[in-house]
Amino acid sequence: MDNPVNLKNSVDKLGGTFEDLGFGFGIVTISINNLDKLGSIPQIQYIELPKNLYADFLPANEASCVLSAWDVYKLSGKGVLVGFIDSGIDYTHQAFMNKDGTSRIQYIYDLSSGGKVWNNNDINRAIKSNNPFSVVPERDDLGHGTHVAGIACGGGNIDRRHFGPAYESSIAMVKMTGEGKTVYGKSTQLMRGVKFLVDRANSMNVPLVINLSFSTNDGAHDGTSLLEQYIENICLLEKINFVISAGNEGDRGHHVGSELKDTQTISMNISEDEKIITLQMYKSFTEDISIEIKNPANVSTGVINIKEGYSNGRIQNDRYFIYYSGPKPFSLNGEILISLTSDSAALVSGIWMITITKKSKTKGVYDIWMPIAEGLNPKTRFLRPNVYDTLGIPGTVKDAVTVGSYNHVTGTISSFSGRGRETGNPIKPDVVSPGENIESSVPGGGYDSLSGTSMAAPTVSGICALLMQWGIVLRNDLYMYGDRLKYYLLKGAKRNREDVIYPDPTFGYGAVCLNDTLSLIITRNKKLLRQTQKSCENIYFKEDYMNMTVEADSDIINAISKLDYACAFPIGNNYYIVSVQGNRQEDLLKAVPQILYVEMPAIYTQCALSPLDTANINKFHDNPYLTLTGRGVIAGIIDTGIDYLNSEFMYEDNTTRIMTIWDQTGVYDPKNKEISHGHEYSSTEINEAIALSKNKGDPYSKVNSRDEDGHGTKVASIIGGRGKYVGAAPDCTFAVVKLAKAKKISLNRYGIMDTPKCFTTTSVAIIQAIKYLFDYAHKVNMPIVIYIPLGTNEGGHDGHSLVERYIDQISRIRGVAVVCGTGNEGDTNTHTSGIFKSTNDVNVIEFKSGQNQKNLPMNIWFNKPDRVSLSLTSPSGEIIDKIPVKYKGQYTTKLVYEESTVYVKYNFPEELTGDELISVYIQDIKPGVWKLTLTGEYISNGQYNAWMPQRALLEEGTEFLNPSQYITLTVPATSESAIVCSYYNQDNNTLIASSGRGYTRDDRIAPIVGAGGYEVPTVGNNGETATMTGSSPASAVLAGAVILMLQWGIVDGNDKTMYSTKIKTYIIRGAARREGEVYPNREIGYGLLDLNGVFERMRSEKKSRVFVRVPNEIKKFLDKK
Repeated sequence: MDNPVNLKNSVDKLGGTFEDLGFGFGIVTISINNLDKLGSIPQIQYIELPKNLYADFLPANEASCVLSAWDVYKLSGKGVLVGFIDSGIDYTHQAFMNKDGTSRIQYIYDLSSGGKVWNNNDINRAIKSNNPFSVVPERDDLGHGTHVAGIACGGGNIDRRHFGPAYESSIAMVKMTGEGKTVYGKSTQLMRGVKFLVDRANSMNVPLVINLSFSTNDGAHDGTSLLEQYIENICLLEKINFVISAGNEGDRGHHVGSELKDTQTISMNISEDEKIITLQMYKSFTEDISIEIKNPANVSTGVINIKEGYSNGRIQNDRYFIYYSGPKPFSLNGEILISLTSDSAALVSGIWMITITKKSKTKGVYDIWMPIAEGLNPKTRFLRPNVYDTLGIPGTVKDAVTVGSYNHVTGTISSFSGRGRETGNPIKPDVVSPGENIESSVPGGGYDSLSGTSMAAPTVSGICALLMQWGIVLRNDLYMYGDRLKYYLLKGAKRNREDVIYPDPTFGYGAVCLNDTLSLIITRNKKLLRQTQKSCENIYFKEDYMNMTVEADSDIINAISKLDYACAFPIGNNYYIVSVQGNRQEDLLKAVPQILYVEMPAIYTQCALSPLDTANINKFHDNPYLTLTGRGVIAGIIDTGIDYLNSEFMYEDNTTRIMTIWDQTGVYDPKNKEISHGHEYSSTEINEAIALSKNKGDPYSKVNSRDEDGHGTKVASIIGGRGKYVGAAPDCTFAVVKLAKAKKISLNRYGIMDTPKCFTTTSVAIIQAIKYLFDYAHKVNMPIVIYIPLGTNEGGHDGHSLVERYIDQISRIRGVAVVCGTGNEGDTNTHTSGIFKSTNDVNVIEFKSGQNQKNLPMNIWFNKPDRVSLSLTSPSGEIIDKIPVKYKGQYTTKLVYEESTVYVKYNFPEELTGDELISVYIQDIKPGVWKLTLTGEYISNGQYNAWMPQRALLEEGTEFLNPSQYITLTVPATSESAIVCSYYNQDNNTLIASSGRGYTRDDRIAPIVGAGGYEVPTVGNNGETATMTGSSPASAVLAGAVILMLQWGIVDGNDKTMYSTKIKTYIIRGAARREGEVYPNREIGYGLLDLNGVFERMRSEKKSRVFVRVPNEIKKFLDKK
């Protein structure tokens, strides 16, 4: 949503009303007859109609370790506001009063009766009245909200066994129910309620916990709906914690999903009294499918090809309605709604069957959800359901705390408790809490027992209130909210079940335990000392200091400022660059417990060893109907710098097209507070330097930045040159970061003792460069393509490294795209993989050390929950016996014959992925064949992958003897949001062996396309022409194509919702495919880059500026139409 003021005026003209929810979200109330007109308002980027949400019906404090927090830490929730969005509250109940008889309820906001607000004064007047409901006519007819609020906040003059954890907290209730006696509400009501609670907490200046026990199956369960995104933004930007129940769908039989086979038939029973049922199907966007529906009488709809748009028809006396949205701005996959309705009393009862037939040769998955249990007859269900992915929305929100239910007496999971995805991230639920037979307050002053995840979530909400009281109210930790609080909550959870590998999609990270969480916090928190100002500039480039990227749960500048061996500066989103003396890293981690994760500097190398014609890019430079040259878009290049005196990067009047250069190696200007080191040059300074050069002066006296390597200048000419060889986007502008080279201490850690054979840099320099370009584009308000022609073999190749996660974060912003190549490791024998068939199975990795290899690091990754141990055999036959997985710290030994020192470190579980990582480092390695023997101590998944450093960092002859050419794409091409290509020979349309191949280690599809990368003509330093082969020139071509797409979409106004995911969709749909190949594949993804194909596909499909999600409520209206 853009420009709320203009949007409100446009909505008013249509007879509607507009509410601004903030954060780019809003609610429009309008007649359904004007829905099409609403979609034509230019300020609206996306429309989603309201979802139905239902409440999750079905001695907890002791099981959750709350009692000691009351007695030892004297915590009660005082000073914290706990907000509930539920069915209302019985404000006359003693559980919600102070001991003096006044109410602890600060607000009641009744959305069910037009949005009436009652404050604490109103409620106290009502309590004193002989007829309280004549003063505040608010009741909780369903009792659900009263019961939930009592679990979290019950207190006052009642029996202590009925106390909630936060028994002295303030309370706010948003009443959100519809007509009838179902605990039911709209997603729009929920969003209004959230905004109300946030605004009231801010006005009261108190920390806030929001408890939500409503959920829905209406959505893809992947965080892409507007409801989920709104809650996610609230979690990230406000001082709150949002606690959501996991829902009660675990055993209801309302979800099916699996790998999409050629044909599958799904059977479901429809009960006698169902008048309408809507199924929501989600499939991989690459899959083309057809469906056939048969009713219990075996009458068929016939085969229906699923295409974007609507289709409908009859099955005897019943009707079917199918709607496919196609891709949406926030989701590649879109959704398919299958609605069955009856013109009579009810649908034909019995077994209905849906046959899905795959029409494409790609690999994909599907999921189908029925409405949640509270909206259906219990007998209506799938006959072969999948219990995973049964979380209710919005329990799928990543940064919320999602709570499942367990029986605290038996320790078993509640059968009804919603479960998360069986594989992948994020892990949900986050924790489990007692949710069976929980006794709490009910309307009328009494108590009763209920079961459900609704009863589990409020215990966690109360615990969050106690943690906020300890941290914020009592000023022990002013950052105790959001992910920091969630971290301690999850870290302190009880993980007692030996049959569970935590975290898992049923128990999450374990059972909530406040006492263990508080003990962990108090042990690791120290009072902050006075901040000491000091500059990191002097030590950042010192060779004996290691530069690392770290993630912290709060500000670490104060803590590090007192250390004389380290320095830090922030780069945003809880990430910091820390410089520490090489032998003091462990001291740093002990001194600064706020550091959650450390990523040592990975060594990146360049990816370089006419594609513009084969990609059909040049034809748009002078097309009279669609002229695209990159005008108005920034090419952000992270590389070795740029030859700014090269005419390729100037306009006709000899002024520069380069808007800014940040030279990380330059002399620091302390007046520039935007950067932490190096030197920034503006376009004005570059123009002055060019003028000096034209007048025989010294341009480097003004702008002292050169591209000594030439790589950055060459790729820049491919992207946007406009002289000897016209680039893909000849009218784009440039923002350039010249990367600092890797320091010796970083190279030594990687086993490189001599001067490297190629340009090397670190992940630390790259993540700073990405942030600089992102911030610069935001400052000048222009779309940007950030191009990274470097890669590393270090990391899990699954999107979890800090560089990859940072790319994912910024790619969520409209007009920002990051482009990478897969690298040149396809045939370098630096990767191997294998599979364990069962527990106790043995695999052997053999590798050869070259004659001149001095040291060799290696990382071996195993998918969770597998547990594998390692032994080693040297070329002489000396054996290091199996090192137990439970071995703590680093195992070190020196071999007798080779005199090599072997370091082995088990990371189990590895902090970011939960997988097992074994790091092996052999110092003074001798030539010959080495063996690593892997023993499967516990095997469930069985897959493993191992990587050496990139070929450019190894000596000749060092290689795996049983290599795999797959998963050879380099990091950060494994980022989930990066736009990634491999390369091929565009002259003869053949694959090149050295091109990195996919997929990612977690089996995501990358690359998405192949681009020409063979002998690409370029212009280097001093205007010299040359050719390049490899990943760098190919990804430069892709970057140029993306620049043209951003010009078409955002600059020219054809598609203002040009997010990274949408760009991917356009590229994939337009890809050219070679005859006889199955797509997607590991070599070239979905095909070959073809910009002409992108626009041809756009032209052939129905034009629609706004994506409108069709809810259940308007099915009948559309049928009648």
